[in-house]
Amino acid sequence: MALYVKGVEGFMDDKAQSIWKRPWAGWRQILAWFALLVGGIFVVVCVITLAISRSALTWEFIPGALLISIVFALVGVSVFFFIRWLCHWKNLRKVLFGVACFATLLALVVTEENWRGKHAWQKHRREWEAKGEKFTIAELMPPKVPDEKNFALTPLLRPILEITNGPGGTVWRDTNAMARLEKLSAELLPQRQTNDHLVLGRLDQGTFADVAACAEFYRGNTNYPQAVTGAAPADQMLTALGKFDPEIKELHEAAVNRTFSRFPIQYGHEPGWEILLPHLANIKRFTTLTQVRALAELEAGRPAEAFEDLKLGLRLSDSIRCEPLLIDHLVRIACLGINLQTVREGLVRHAWTEAQLVELEKALGSMDLLAEYKLAMRGERALSTGGLDYLRRGGPRAREMLGMANAGAFSLMPSGFFYQNMLTISRMQQDYNLASVDERAHLVFPEISAKEKSVLEETRWGPYTVFAKMLMPALEKAVLRSAQMQTYVDAACIGCALERYRMMNGRLPETLGPLAPQFIDKIPNDVMDGKPLRYRLDSKGGYLLYSIGWNEKDDGGQLAWTKAKKERRVAVTDGDWVWLMSADPSSSEALRRTGG
Repeated sequence: MALYVKGVEGFMDDKAQSIWKRPWAGWRQILAWFALLVGGIFVVVCVITLAISRSALTWEFIPGALLISIVFALVGVSVFFFIRWLCHWKNLRKVLFGVACFATLLALVVTEENWRGKHAWQKHRREWEAKGEKFTIAELMPPKVPDEKNFALTPLLRPILEITNGPGGTVWRDTNAMARLEKLSAELLPQRQTNDHLVLGRLDQGTFADVAACAEFYRGNTNYPQAVTGAAPADQMLTALGKFDPEIKELHEAAVNRTFSRFPIQYGHEPGWEILLPHLANIKRFTTLTQVRALAELEAGRPAEAFEDLKLGLRLSDSIRCEPLLIDHLVRIACLGINLQTVREGLVRHAWTEAQLVELEKALGSMDLLAEYKLAMRGERALSTGGLDYLRRGGPRAREMLGMANAGAFSLMPSGFFYQNMLTISRMQQDYNLASVDERAHLVFPEISAKEKSVLEETRWGPYTVFAKMLMPALEKAVLRSAQMQTYVDAACIGCALERYRMMNGRLPETLGPLAPQFIDKIPNDVMDGKPLRYRLDSKGGYLLYSIGWNEKDDGGQLAWTKAKKERRVAVTDGDWVWLMSADPSSSEALRRTGG
């Protein structure tokens, strides 16, 4: 028994031999197993490569495959020994303690970050709400109106937003009505390669419509009825568009009898950037239809009918005026551009009567696109911050359901980071987008807009700025487009006053001074510098009105052009913004052909 105890004590006193002191025979065994593992991995790599490439392996392939095999083997062996080491309770306890400490620290940091982000956002919001700012779509959306007085709910337009958005996509309740609306267009393409578009002139270029080319577009176009052989171009156009007389009549009646307009947009849908707006494309298409009809009627000597179609076009653009969404504002601007071109077509033909010009002046003088721009920017802020709050509340699943490209990166983002992004976006909107316009003074400040662009470019990508870097660049040109179209609206208003002066005096005035207050209450100031719009007569009996434009430089009423080879366009940020009124429509043909 004593010998046994002594033997056990001797055994327990023996120290375990270190792996580094093992005899060479032991190392050779380890290396052999390692080499066998490398060889097995090498064979697997070769088989996979052959299966993918389906071609013979070359000698150049072997070193790379061998290196990959060694790396995988080393990783596998390391994992094996780490797991063995972790299986001992003392080692596992150390690891668990370290993980617990790290998790506790991380939880404290996230909790503090969430509190700080939420507190900063709520403080910012309270401060600006006290100054009258609104941060939700519910506060900005237009009020409800009686259905029987709602232009947007006339039978022709009602089906546009009677939709559901299910798993299979957007579904309209009345598909037949929508098919009918899609064909309500002045631009249904003919089955030919030539004469495949209307030539309607460009407001920004100062050109007028080519009536003969428009008639050629409809001639032989099987989408429309055909006029008798030898009919005048205007009659060909009116015959073609006569197929839409019932729909146009309904819209005319609705414009008179339905004095309000509110499309049933689902403003409460989350996230806000998924709100469906199918009515916008229809509104723009119908506005173009009224333009082409009015053009043909003017050419056919029917100014009264043309004026009614012009008023309908203005009513269509006004129907989305109060919608607090940027895309709605941009479509409204596009529709106004179409209508102002119709105004020019009537002015150049001296077709509008005194009463019609007074009515146009009143309608144009009441338009404040700068205030509408601010409404759209506030709506855009509400959509952006509301959408981020939706992602914050919905967590990883909401971000994945949206199909976000970086859903994985955002899935673990703390709520505090979302609050900080909401704060960054709102501050930039307040400091730049909204501050770049003073609608009361009728002024726009390009330098503020330019500063926003430079600040955004200098802002680094980070957890507080990632969404601002993604969303804000899309807003840069909105103020530019709004300022330019406000200039054209002001110029059109002055153009009506100039035509009234010409009708009374038989000539145009040398300056704008004699217009006020008899023909216009006040000469609108240039939104770029606060001075009156520039005015100059030309040698052929026409005139031009212009703003100094976005570059804030008086270029003498000269347009700037892009350098595109195929189709030159006016460079919006260079040159002046010009309202060009030639003595007659044909005098702008050279400008149309040359593009400048």
